[in-house]
Amino acid sequence: MKIEIKGPIINDGDQWIYDWFGRPATSPSKVSNIIENAKRNNVKELTVVINSNGGYVFSASEIYTELKKFSGNVKVEIVGMAASAASVIAMAGTYIEMSPTAQLMIHNATTGAQGDYRDMDHTSDFLKKVNQSIMTAYTAKTGKTVDELKAMMDVETFMTAQEAKEAGFIDAVMFENELAAVANASQEESVSGLLPQEVIDKMREQLANDNSIAAVNSTTTPTKNEKGAKKKMDIETLKNEHPELVNQLVEEAVTNAVTAERKRIQDIENIAVAGAEEIVNKAKFETGISASDTAMEILKNDKTKRVNGLQNLQKDADPLNDVEPGALPQNAESKEQKVNNLVESTLKNLGMWGGN
Repeated sequence: MKIEIKGPIINDGDQWIYDWFGRPATSPSKVSNIIENAKRNNVKELTVVINSNGGYVFSASEIYTELKKFSGNVKVEIVGMAASAASVIAMAGTYIEMSPTAQLMIHNATTGAQGDYRDMDHTSDFLKKVNQSIMTAYTAKTGKTVDELKAMMDVETFMTAQEAKEAGFIDAVMFENELAAVANASQEESVSGLLPQEVIDKMREQLANDNSIAAVNSTTTPTKNEKGAKKKMDIETLKNEHPELVNQLVEEAVTNAVTAERKRIQDIENIAVAGAEEIVNKAKFETGISASDTAMEILKNDKTKRVNGLQNLQKDADPLNDVEPGALPQNAESKEQKVNNLVESTLKNLGMWGGN
């Protein structure tokens, strides 16, 4: 029985959207349904055909696991690209062969993150552990050490069929007995093929209550119009057919914007310090910059004040250079008081005075 791993590796919940657009994609449930059908029909061998630039690593892990659990033979054919997460799926084969014009690519896992240094450290640790999980599949097939695989993943390694065979990632090159020499495909930049998340979210929002779709997560194809073309949904159609939904989306967007702005102002107020009132007010009501940017402005302003204060201190102290060595002041107590006053004034200008 044939299983095709085509297009991006996606989550189960997104499969219907790719089907709606008519774009190839592979989710765990799509593969597991075929495997279950094979079991019911007592099929002893699966042929997994791969041409994918990768996608979600945990979806790939689920597919890899389902294939490894299959009691019969799993023959993998890499016919185009087996990159990133798709290369992990390929490692599930009991026998792996690759077209002489195909490519196999392995690299480190990637993700996006935001937050402070603790969040970044946590994300870094998470990605390292994901890489270790990926290496497990590669090690089981190739016998390579963790250090060897890490070096290959760190530089994002593309392999031709022959290179993949020599490295132990595949068992054979397809048609190698028929061809004396085969030209390598160029190593173009891998494009994942994933739909942007905003497109997926927009589709969910716009079509959630559309009667033309029988079931959002069903395995059937969405309803088509009489001419056989898929129903198009643009913003004007959405406004005309679902005005309440549009109003709801607008209200939600406004609410979210107000909430975000209140939080921004509150964050700025939390970092406000004495002497920075002008910067704080300008950030809150004029420039609209974030609390972090406001904090930088405050720090730069404070630094400028301190530099100016030190320069003034140096300027005020310059007359002391004219005093003859060993000369006694006519009024020692008056001079000492002047120095104290000078120091107190300078420290106050720098915001460092803590005396009475």
